[in-house]
Amino acid sequence: MSSPVGNFSSTPHVNASIRSPRMATDNAEDRHKVRPTVLMMELGGVFYSLPDIESAPIPSHIWKQLVDSQEWHDLESSKLSAPEVFKALTERFGLAEGALEEMICLSQTGFVGNEKLVAGIKELKQNHPDSIVVLASNICQVLYDTIREKVDSWDIFDHVFTSTSLGARKPECAFYDRVLESVGVAAESIVFVDDRPENVIAAQCCGMHGVVFGGTAEALGRLYAMFGSPAQRGKSWLRAHAKKMWSVSNTGVEIQEQFQQLLLLHVTDDWDLVHIGQLNPSNGRWNVFPYGPPVLTTDTYPDDVDTTALALLKLDVPDAVKHKTMDDILENRNSDGLCYFDSTRPRIDPFISANVLRLFYANGRGDELTAIRQFVEDMLRTTAFEHATRYYHLPDFFLYYVSDLCANNPAAGELDLIRKLLCLRLQDRMGSSRDSPSAAFRLIASNNMNLVNERDKAILLDSQHEDGRWTGWLYRYGSSGILIGSDGLTTALAVNALEGVK
Repeated sequence: MSSPVGNFSSTPHVNASIRSPRMATDNAEDRHKVRPTVLMMELGGVFYSLPDIESAPIPSHIWKQLVDSQEWHDLESSKLSAPEVFKALTERFGLAEGALEEMICLSQTGFVGNEKLVAGIKELKQNHPDSIVVLASNICQVLYDTIREKVDSWDIFDHVFTSTSLGARKPECAFYDRVLESVGVAAESIVFVDDRPENVIAAQCCGMHGVVFGGTAEALGRLYAMFGSPAQRGKSWLRAHAKKMWSVSNTGVEIQEQFQQLLLLHVTDDWDLVHIGQLNPSNGRWNVFPYGPPVLTTDTYPDDVDTTALALLKLDVPDAVKHKTMDDILENRNSDGLCYFDSTRPRIDPFISANVLRLFYANGRGDELTAIRQFVEDMLRTTAFEHATRYYHLPDFFLYYVSDLCANNPAAGELDLIRKLLCLRLQDRMGSSRDSPSAAFRLIASNNMNLVNERDKAILLDSQHEDGRWTGWLYRYGSSGILIGSDGLTTALAVNALEGVK
């Protein structure tokens, strides 16, 4: 680990190729395409904290006022000496003589390090040997000297810069300029982590990537995504959980259901990940619950057209069986031409009809569902799909289905209006919600329609968990409204979306 750099002059000269978007990359989207190589992090509030000590000579609320005082800031930036500052603060706050010195000593004995973060940074460095980790902290020299042995023992920092050694403190521009000058890398190759938003804002204005530290797991997830390959990490998670990726309700109940497994197979095209309960049922119909009794719903659950459509689109089913099932679907339509299966449960869901439309087009029978095609046009034209439906609470699931229909039928001229409307709706909705499934659906749909969608890409990069997965609620039970999610399916959707970006 490098020692803190020596004092800098008050007017540093910064290489124009190093400094900021003002001098280098002006386009924020272009800047975020640069793979970072340097991680710059604050110490206090990120790597360590001082617990409340009842016997401490200065109460914690007073201590917080002290370290945010102008005198203390001047100490951190070497404008005043420790004796000068301690004397001034002792008088201003009416402290006992020696109280500040005692608090500095307690910083060593009461030091609580963030060992999980330390371990995470070690793993990041191990996975990316060329990466550089820099400590850049607002801290006075007397305090840093007290805790330096503990910091050194972590053995994770390649360079250390303190505000005292730099003669400036964050968020002053001089702080960042002097670090950039010393490290000698372009600002856009640096990820800056701090618990104070104002410091992160200043770093980003200098051209760095910024992360406000809000918790260890969240921060590590974002750092792993920024330094590594989010898609590869997602794939590793999927392989590690192969054939065990079941759905779960928002009430905490595991649900072994086939719709999710079939959609997972659609998205990944990997049979090693899934457990399909019905490969070729004799009646040509598929059920959500082939693995056992229905869960969190009625005691009997009929075969449904949504699950059946997914199965017929993906599984190796004889043509005769496939077309017989499609004939059965045509027999169960309401007066507007929308589909259902069970005559005792005429549940109409426009999103399901869009899924069925994919099936008919895939088998050369799209012209038999002109009413559904018109309904899809109306849903897009009026934005009615944004209300969501009985089973699909995410509007963007609809855009995913429709984009797949368009992408797989490029020569179908009757879909041209749908293509046009779909592109308009996608452009309207990019980045409109921050849940991972919706962002993945929108990004996949954008990829299918050859649209650039940086907003939803950024949402996915920010929302990946430390272990490589993505999470979120995908659909719901119609009668109870209970939400159903699947880490496996959400992760597969995110991986598919990110890998599809051109």
